[in-house]
Amino acid sequence: MPQASHERKRDKEEYSALKKEIAFHDHRYYVLDDPVISDAKYDGLMRRLLDIEKAHPDWVTPDSPSQRVGAAPLEALKPYAHRTPMLSLANTYNEKEVFQWRDQLLSRLKPGKLESDFTGEPKLDGVAVEVIFERGAFFRGATRGDGKTGEDVTENLRTIRSLPLELLDDGSGVPEYLEVRGEVIIEKSRFNELNRLRVRVGKEPFANPRNLAAGSLKQLDSRVAAQRPLDFYAYGIGDSGETVFESQQELLKRLSGMGLKTLDPFSRAGSIDDMVEHFRFLLSRRETFAFDVDGVVIKVNRFDACSRLGVRSKSPRYAIACKFPARHETTSIDKILIQVVRTGALTPVAILSPVQVGGVEISRATLHNSEEIERLDIREGDRVVVERAGDVIPHIVKVITDVRPKHAKRFKMPARCPVCMDDVVKVPDEVAVRCPNPSCPAVLKAGIRHFVGRNAADIEGIGEKLIDQLVDRGLVHKTSDLYGLSLEEIAGLDRMGDRSAKNVISSLDRSRTNLSLSRFIFALGIRHVGEHVAQILADHYPTLIELRQASAEEMEDIKEIGPKAAASLKAFFESPHAQELLGAFEKAGLSLKAAESAGAAEGKLQGKSFLFTGVLSNMTRAHAEARVKGFGGRVLSGISRKLDFLVAGEKPGSKLAKAKKIGIEVLSEHEFTEMIGENQSSP
Repeated sequence: MPQASHERKRDKEEYSALKKEIAFHDHRYYVLDDPVISDAKYDGLMRRLLDIEKAHPDWVTPDSPSQRVGAAPLEALKPYAHRTPMLSLANTYNEKEVFQWRDQLLSRLKPGKLESDFTGEPKLDGVAVEVIFERGAFFRGATRGDGKTGEDVTENLRTIRSLPLELLDDGSGVPEYLEVRGEVIIEKSRFNELNRLRVRVGKEPFANPRNLAAGSLKQLDSRVAAQRPLDFYAYGIGDSGETVFESQQELLKRLSGMGLKTLDPFSRAGSIDDMVEHFRFLLSRRETFAFDVDGVVIKVNRFDACSRLGVRSKSPRYAIACKFPARHETTSIDKILIQVVRTGALTPVAILSPVQVGGVEISRATLHNSEEIERLDIREGDRVVVERAGDVIPHIVKVITDVRPKHAKRFKMPARCPVCMDDVVKVPDEVAVRCPNPSCPAVLKAGIRHFVGRNAADIEGIGEKLIDQLVDRGLVHKTSDLYGLSLEEIAGLDRMGDRSAKNVISSLDRSRTNLSLSRFIFALGIRHVGEHVAQILADHYPTLIELRQASAEEMEDIKEIGPKAAASLKAFFESPHAQELLGAFEKAGLSLKAAESAGAAEGKLQGKSFLFTGVLSNMTRAHAEARVKGFGGRVLSGISRKLDFLVAGEKPGSKLAKAKKIGIEVLSEHEFTEMIGENQSSP
């Protein structure tokens, strides 16, 4: 057989197999909402299919995955035909291909017309929808579906609070008819909070924000969707009636003026070089976004140029999605081990065959508890899909049971702590099982790590390796023993010279006499007592003695102190372990200062609220927040109209743009220190 004929036959066989494989994954993704491969791998299959079709255009048939955008709509909802197709975007993971795309556009238009006329916007990882307004009023909404026909989800979209039921007049008039295209998402913090609440009441957590958003929009009962924290961002339009928009920049500003949320604060206009730079910038800030972002959409800015460039069968020529590195990958579970954390909870951890996820090698992932393992039916030897939650914390999304090996081993939670061998306990109404031994080396080490943390006792120089040595060599049996360490003992440890040991001793001495009551309460690591609750307690009880003598009922009467926190505090202070520990702290010379109350009495910032963003030059953010609270002010967790001042350091995040947009006063670090009466050089 001639070489050319052999290659043609090989390509034909590969092409046939690719069509079947892509059709399988389309069904898993679009119909079952149950993907088994990463987006990056799916895109790789599609790119190979397109390459073959480019080389053999006579092979392309109507059933090719390249000839339709997605799968048919689900039968549970009424179909909705879009007036103009909702096309998908061509994808690239390569900056070089972005420049090649630009060159292709220039070859279709007059040279120089597009050199500096592009826009770049974050690509949201949510659900694409179309929202229709007639005479300014919300009329109907639908999912993208296969691009031509979607699903009518009007009543579910109506429950989204950020989606206006009536457009505002921005001064240019409200269009008689407008199809707004956008993305339904769920912010990461709200998704995590929803999952925490579900786990607390014994329900299964949701897998990820995108799947939850998609499932919420498919609900037949809109009351279910109304309970989900859905959000909507507008990024484009379909049919706009007689209203004419000249550019993408103008469109985003007009949509924002009409009361719709847009990505304008995170967008940029300029040349292709500017767009690539913006891609790199957004990639570096990926973890700071409140929502999941999986790339940057680069568009030709002017709509007259877009019209001349036209569209392909599945995507427009005038836009391209430059995707971030994949967040999901598949790997195998080699073993399941038990990790004992600070609270004594036994946490199963999956040891994985190392895999790159988003540019980071992942070799382990927490499995949370035995119920989570049972929910996902996770076994040693399983093939699993791994995700980096928020691009930071790896966890297992699902098990690919279709390829489960015969030797896959079920996991059983141990009856004894694997570190100290004490019998574990199961607390009623809790999922976790715990080691009850406060002197367990694993619990002690985790407790010390928490105690010395920046937002707690803030003791510099005591890291994880040093803590391991201190406990393993018997130098520290409880946290208070840290204050009894000598220079010689620390200097005698591995990788600790005299200079490093002196720095640790100096930091311990500062903490001994300069630790506030609120920080000490937080540093103790009492369950259900975070920084905010610790500060409230310190504001209410001037001394530790008064706090220890308070009843659970008295603490519950304090605003923002719930019954769980009150009961946990009382149980802690009444335990023999805590009484011994607090007595040891006192003998070690720990003297809790009350400097914050003096500042609060002065009341410089009384009634004012602050938020910090960026890197401060002369103080840590925790130190600055303590200053605000010390002078009677409040520190908020996010941008809102209740905020009085945003203090912006170097490299501020998206909070700065949002604050300026709604008119929040922005202070520099120097202006903040002047406001509280401190020199810029103050420690």
